[in-house]
Amino acid sequence: MAIAVSEITLGIDVAKDELVICDWDTEQLTTLINNPAEINAWLSTLCGPVRLAAEPTSSYHLELVEQAHARGMTVYLINPRQLLHYRMAIGERNKTDSADAWLLARYLARESASLRAFKPLCGKAQRLWALIKRRGVATVTQQTLQQSFRDVQLPAKALFAEIRRVIARIDQHIRTLLRELHWWDDYQRCLSIPGVGPVNAAALTTTFHRGAFAGSDAFVAFIGFDVRLRESGKYKGQRKLSKCGEAEIRRLLFCAAQPARSYATFDSYYQQQLNKGLSKIAAKVILARKIARIAFSLLSNQQSFKKTPDRL
Repeated sequence: MAIAVSEITLGIDVAKDELVICDWDTEQLTTLINNPAEINAWLSTLCGPVRLAAEPTSSYHLELVEQAHARGMTVYLINPRQLLHYRMAIGERNKTDSADAWLLARYLARESASLRAFKPLCGKAQRLWALIKRRGVATVTQQTLQQSFRDVQLPAKALFAEIRRVIARIDQHIRTLLRELHWWDDYQRCLSIPGVGPVNAAALTTTFHRGAFAGSDAFVAFIGFDVRLRESGKYKGQRKLSKCGEAEIRRLLFCAAQPARSYATFDSYYQQQLNKGLSKIAAKVILARKIARIAFSLLSNQQSFKKTPDRL
């Protein structure tokens, strides 16, 4: 008769230099140097089915996650905001590396039924998303510097010219990767949406290919544009975005909302939100969410946007 093998449940706190690992069943703590050789050697010691939970921390978690997934282990990336609320809910006051590893292990052990396992993108897709994010950093930095130098009489033209050249090279790499991944047609479909430019289209295309979404609601939630309600009895709390996804795609979609208003139907939709008493920012967010839904529909159905001035 076969002996049942229990699944090992691990919580891993990730930092630049080291990993702190908590085994939920044995409560054993292990500290590991965060480099490929050490990770490989440690993973080789694990026997039987393994599942592990970690917080995405810059790019420091990638080596662990990719090696573990390649070995057939089930990996979960836990949103830091969700873990923060979980910590508060169970009354855990300590915030140390070992406490975080234990909390991640507990979260996985107790909440695994509601979690979705991580599936890594291929190398080119990972590089594409990294370039989109780095471009966002370069663009925001350029804007900050331009504002900072506005009232200062210093020669900065060469600086801004070099930043523009860097951004142009990033754009070229993005276009190359879209073609190599065979996502160029999807990229063109996103470009057909009024207000969506090359960078917005690349981000929407990449986001669409990052997972299998059940529908536009799941796609919007992945982006972090879904709304959370706080209501109890007669109390009606303020509605807020979950902001669970990547901040860069939300920034790009919000930026797309302004030029999108050049299309009369989108502008009418925007004005409808203002007529409800919403602020201009809230109205732009709603229009940005509409653009995300349209992009999902176009990509799912392999269609391009067709302007219909009578309705959205």
